[in-house]
Amino acid sequence: MRHVRVIIKSAVEIARKLEASALLVVTETGECFEELKRIKISLPVVLATASEELFQSMLKEATESTIEVEFVDREVKSRLANVQVLKLLSRRSSPWEMVEDAIVRGVEKGIFHDRDVVVAVGSTITAEASSIFYYEVREEALDLELYHFLRDIRVKPEVFEAVLNIALEIGKEGREGRMIGTAFIIGDSKEVLRYSRQLILNPFEGHMVGERSVLNPEIKETIKELAQLDGVFVISSDGIIESAGVYLNVDTSSVDIPRGLGSRHAAVAATTAKTRSIGITVSQSGGIVRVFKDGRVVLTIEPQRRFSMR
Repeated sequence: MRHVRVIIKSAVEIARKLEASALLVVTETGECFEELKRIKISLPVVLATASEELFQSMLKEATESTIEVEFVDREVKSRLANVQVLKLLSRRSSPWEMVEDAIVRGVEKGIFHDRDVVVAVGSTITAEASSIFYYEVREEALDLELYHFLRDIRVKPEVFEAVLNIALEIGKEGREGRMIGTAFIIGDSKEVLRYSRQLILNPFEGHMVGERSVLNPEIKETIKELAQLDGVFVISSDGIIESAGVYLNVDTSSVDIPRGLGSRHAAVAATTAKTRSIGITVSQSGGIVRVFKDGRVVLTIEPQRRFSMR
């Protein structure tokens, strides 16, 4: 679309005139990315999206240096640098929120630093390249709580994000035209299995490790299909699914969870209180995704809405 081309060219020019540290582009459809490939840019480019499919596509192209970028900073001059690509945890309701989440994500990954000046192009699910923002990074003003949480959990961040994204898709899409509820326990899997029993034959028993990894994109549809069954998924800290259809046999009397949450949520909370694990639940009513740690809810995400730490 013509307006995307105009916005991208304008953002590049603004970033150049302001001597910005980077150009951040949040894209929903990939149109911004296509326009960027038409331009030679003299500063680092950071692409961000909440779409897993688009993230993988842009990551592949950026790794192959599709966009030629001359990287200039205080120490290194005129060398070729790869474009950075960020995966956002979820979509937000406004371009500014999407940009701010991308800035936070970039700070967490060491791409952006305190006092950096960033020119950003904002997009949402309904409007690609709808805004241009000037952003001066102030770490003390950013909400880094989510990413501090990611550092603190006892599983690999990429494993947590992979499971969270699957949970978000289940919460948004349901299965076979109906909403479903399910749960995942990640980390400390041997100890978790001590507090559980199989409700069904373990569908993952006997499969190769690579076939059971949540980081393997080919397993996603299998997980969604099995999520319709009773019980929870037990996943190792490295992302290997140890079992599905598991009943958590724990005492839930001492856990303090929000009123209205059912037995699945209580069992997940109690398990994370007794073991060094993280729990993720999807509510059948509304598809709300909650993350549990140390026996309490630490993160709540509603489909298409902003997450909250609590």
